[in-house]
Amino acid sequence: MTEENQLMDVTWHLNRTLLAILFVSNFFPFYITVIVFIVECIILASLGAFRRIDSRQNASPYLWVFVAYSILISIIYQNYVGIGISFAFILLIFYFYYYQTTIKPYYFEELLNIALISSFVVFIFAFLEHFNYIPEWDYTFISKAMGRMHRNRVEATFFNPNYYAMMLEFFIMIGFYKFFKTSKWRKRLAFIFITLCNLTALFFTGSRTALLVVVAAVFVFLYVDGFKQTAIYSFLGACVLLTILYFLNLLPRMDDILYAFEDRFVIWDVAVKGLKDNIWFGQGPLTFMNIWQDYGEKYTQHAHNIVLDTLLSYGIIGSGLLTVAFYPFAKILNKMRQFPQLRRRLALICSFIAVVLVHGLTDLPIFWIQTAFLFLFIILSAKNMLHEAELGIYRPQDTKKRS
Repeated sequence: MTEENQLMDVTWHLNRTLLAILFVSNFFPFYITVIVFIVECIILASLGAFRRIDSRQNASPYLWVFVAYSILISIIYQNYVGIGISFAFILLIFYFYYYQTTIKPYYFEELLNIALISSFVVFIFAFLEHFNYIPEWDYTFISKAMGRMHRNRVEATFFNPNYYAMMLEFFIMIGFYKFFKTSKWRKRLAFIFITLCNLTALFFTGSRTALLVVVAAVFVFLYVDGFKQTAIYSFLGACVLLTILYFLNLLPRMDDILYAFEDRFVIWDVAVKGLKDNIWFGQGPLTFMNIWQDYGEKYTQHAHNIVLDTLLSYGIIGSGLLTVAFYPFAKILNKMRQFPQLRRRLALICSFIAVVLVHGLTDLPIFWIQTAFLFLFIILSAKNMLHEAELGIYRPQDTKKRS
């Protein structure tokens, strides 16, 4: 082994260790994730990792323009929370471009295994919380406002039941992917068991829309993976099953579903009024917190709709910049379609995007550090997957040994 190869090997071991530590920390309470993230960013910056990444693989210029726009518009409208979030975007861009450049596709499979094992550990915690053997996690040492209790709903280590619900949706899709990827029934049974645990936890969260999100994500996964007829029939069958469960009153919190819709319409009405008064520019991240008192009496952090909230926060101009910034990633996904060996991984990535978009119709749990991190860890592996496929590099463990 040459000296250069030895150096690359040592560098990869360091990178792999740092990635694993942050990935595992993401399943602990959010303040641990934040601390680990900041410490790792300091380590990587001191090693010059961000500088090297920036010099050979810059982020889309539109992404940087969007961040600058977000900071500027937040300052103009004195949106102090938005200013902080906008500067946090810079750190996220640097870190996840480092991740996108560093991650090896075979190690992506290891991260999925870690996610499933962690999901089972968290399920045990959620099970004990649901049956009142342990209390909700206490965040009041950070702020008394974080001491809100969620009656008959579990949050495990994710601060809010809705955040945990989205994490579970991601876990379920990972289990689904792993089930299809392996042909060994011993492993398949393990993935089925963990997925059933996560489905059970989904009921514990009391999320009204989570099962619908899972149905939609499974449909997208099967359709992209090439099982189009199976996707359609499974979707129709799942819709019938959910309808039966609804009329049997077996779905969580359906007794006040009308109130939930009324609540959403009030929030959306405020968002639409705010959007009409500032449709071009927005006021920066979490604009809803800045304008709700001008149009109504319903306080919440965001507009509870991913399209409405994006337009409200960034206006047509900022939303346009964000859309253009995502175009290179869309090109990567489109190119992945040309390689049959990437189809299943592409299906997983598309199912994650479906989770965010479908759940985003009524809520924004993706706007949280733990949900966002897991989402980015998965979808931003796409570039190196495509790169290996284009070079004709296929590791045996990607398709046989690892599952």
